[in-house]
Amino acid sequence: MMFPDTDTLYAALLVGDPAYEGQVWVCVRTTGIFCRLTCPARKPLAKNCAFRASVQDCLAAGFRACKRSKPG
Repeated sequence: MMFPDTDTLYAALLVGDPAYEGQVWVCVRTTGIFCRLTCPARKPLAKNCAFRASVQDCLAAGFRACKRSKPG
């Protein structure tokens, strides 16, 4: 899958778009947590988000899995 731009992914995060389920995860720099884009938790600011293509990428970058959305 070719990654959409960050603005598109952030917009998908804000509305909980399931179109990227299993293809993109959001890593939140301020919390050290990564989530599915459909996670019901409060949404982070765009500047604190990094999008990754796999659970392994998120873990390798030092993030832990969200306990609400259980992404990995």
